[in-house]
Amino acid sequence: NENKKLMETPGIKERLGNVGNQFAITSLLAFAMSIPLFIIKEGSKWGAFCDLYKTNPIVSFNLIASGLYWYGYNELATMTIKKTGAVTQSVA
Repeated sequence: NENKKLMETPGIKERLGNVGNQFAITSLLAFAMSIPLFIIKEGSKWGAFCDLYKTNPIVSFNLIASGLYWYGYNELATMTIKKTGAVTQSVA
C-alpha cells in the first residue's frame, strides 16, 4: 500500500502529523489532477449542474453526504491499514 510506504519514510510522519493529514493531502492532489480531465469531458455541463445543485435539495444533500461518507470511510481504512496491514483489511 502506497500510503503505508509513505508513512514509513523517515521524516514524513513528523511533517504530516497523522494519517488523517496524509489522506487529506492525497485527496486534494487527486482532485487537483482530475480538474483538467473534468474540464475537457464535462466542462460544458457545469452551469446546468450548478443550477440543479441550487434548486434541488436532494441533489445537494446527496452530493455532500456522499463526499463525507467517502472521506470518512477512506480515513478509517487508512488508519486500519496502519494498525494491521493491507491483507488484513482486504479480507475483513
